[in-house]
Amino acid sequence: MAEVFRLLTVDDATEYHRVLVDGYAANKEFPISFEATDFTLQQSIDWVKEQPTYGLYVDDQLVSSISLRMPWIGKGTIKGFPHIGHFVTAPQHKGKGYAKKTLAYTEDLLRTVYRTPVVTLGTAAQHPWLQDMYKNMGFVEFKRTQLKGKKHITIFFEKNLI
Repeated sequence: MAEVFRLLTVDDATEYHRVLVDGYAANKEFPISFEATDFTLQQSIDWVKEQPTYGLYVDDQLVSSISLRMPWIGKGTIKGFPHIGHFVTAPQHKGKGYAKKTLAYTEDLLRTVYRTPVVTLGTAAQHPWLQDMYKNMGFVEFKRTQLKGKKHITIFFEKNLI
């Protein structure tokens, strides 16, 4: 089984879009509003162009992806450090440890290439298992807030990378 973790390009956007939409589809069952849940293909193309987005490929198939919102791109980030977004695993590959591997590759990249001591992410307080998953991955909650236009309370987490 060959594994490759790499930066996605526009050529990967269609496959990324499929993983994103399929992976986020279950969120429609909960009172949450993740924008990526309803992304169009064009939005996925634009996202990959604008945000560093990485994918874990297993046997040439994208199984998990993660994006990094950088503090110097667009609207910035909550604490001035890179912020994880669109962290998703294709439904048919859940439970195989690919999310943990994707995060481990990302953390190594953040430490060695971007040289950042901290990474943040946000999730919905109403999601039934994401909070526990992030806590188990070493993230610590630092803020809860109701963001404008969201159905849910957002919990912000951070993780020390040094």
